[in-house]
Amino acid sequence: MTTKFSRIAIIGMSGSGKSTVSRIIAEKTGLPLFHMDGLFWKGNWEAIPEDIYVESHKKLIEKDNWIIEGYIDDKMANRFERADLVLYLDYSRLLCFWRVILRWIQHRKESRPELPKEALETFSCNLLWTVLKRGERGCIESALNMVKPEYIVRVHSPKELDRFIGSEIK
Repeated sequence: MTTKFSRIAIIGMSGSGKSTVSRIIAEKTGLPLFHMDGLFWKGNWEAIPEDIYVESHKKLIEKDNWIIEGYIDDKMANRFERADLVLYLDYSRLLCFWRVILRWIQHRKESRPELPKEALETFSCNLLWTVLKRGERGCIESALNMVKPEYIVRVHSPKELDRFIGSEIK
């Protein structure tokens, strides 16, 4: 493993591309990859109790090497304290909205790779509404404000992300 980062947190709104980007970075770095959706959901979109996934998250961030992508809130802001890179895919709501629709088209009636096999992709008006109304962005910003990580990289476009990965991720 030849990377200057050993613990990378990847965050962003639904549809920003966290899972895809995390797989690319994991392949380039050899760091183990963990998806928060895998901690949150059982099959058929049944939520795992909060105390269990918060404890699982705590155990994950204690490891020496990781990429953790996905949801963040105040209860899990300690991820930023351990990360030596916080990569925030801070894309427009419209781009994320469009990508959520494309994701549904691409994966409808099947599970995405980061989810339990029984968690089939479904169309959710609530998710689209959340993306459009900045619901997730508020949680992300609140978590970022709780902990000041040494190294936050906030990218605003896929091109900016490509430049960062090309120059900083080895």
